[in-house]
Amino acid sequence: MIGSNFRSKVRILFAIVLTALSTAASAASDFFANPQLQRQAPAAFALQPEARGFLQPAFQQTLTQGDALVAAIREDKQLAEAIARWPSLSMEQQVPYLKKLFALETSVMGIEPPRLLIDNHSYPGRTVYFDFDPKVPSTGTVYLNPEKLAERPRYESLAFLLHETRHSFQFQRAFGNAAPASAVERGFAAAFEAQKSLKGFSFSDFLTLLNEYEAFQFANYVLGQLTNWQLEMTDMGTFASQFDKHGELKIDLIALAAEQSDLSLLERYNSLAEAQYQLRQQKSAVTGDSGKKNEKD
Repeated sequence: MIGSNFRSKVRILFAIVLTALSTAASAASDFFANPQLQRQAPAAFALQPEARGFLQPAFQQTLTQGDALVAAIREDKQLAEAIARWPSLSMEQQVPYLKKLFALETSVMGIEPPRLLIDNHSYPGRTVYFDFDPKVPSTGTVYLNPEKLAERPRYESLAFLLHETRHSFQFQRAFGNAAPASAVERGFAAAFEAQKSLKGFSFSDFLTLLNEYEAFQFANYVLGQLTNWQLEMTDMGTFASQFDKHGELKIDLIALAAEQSDLSLLERYNSLAEAQYQLRQQKSAVTGDSGKKNEKD
């Protein structure tokens, strides 16, 4: 006859297993792309068929403007030299160069500079942010919190400055004086609208919004060129916006979309994104960070 102590231990073990499975399921749902959410605004997400016409022209624009910015940085010897030794610079030393890069990026992109705030208090609780309102078209506000950035890997301050400033380019193109005319501009407009209206984003949902997908690609491409593709920043967007050590996208949505498959682009992305999910789980186990909160907040 099985004793009560044994039955009690079995119940405890069963409860532990169920808790572990529940936690794993929750972590997965917080990471992978969810079709139910994305179908609420399909033109806003890189993984949806309605956004297919955005991918190729947006990527070409990313490369063209990214190359132009890299060339401009290399012409500014002082800025290029500072970026080359960026990890050795304190946050205080980085700030003047961040402002210089901001001015260069807005000039290369041909936009009116947005408001730039680099302080510890304007948006309490946020590390970086692009403040915008589709109902009130403007240049938006780019925000960096130096106190919080000082606690993160050093190159992230550069990456986020490039990324958030890129959002102003996107926003000005989407909500300028004229209605968005191109597939890229319409995609950006749909993404900004969805970012304000939808709730319940997973990591992959939020970062495959067209504005986030492209802004991370742009920043990663520029820094990849400047560091000969040796810089690894796995938190900077999904693998669909990150480049490997050969300068190739880790997940190439354009190539995937062109393939014949019985699976949707979202399903194939989720399968390939398993590698990034596992990396984030390993990081979470070491740091105790759940990874649910988006890095921009």
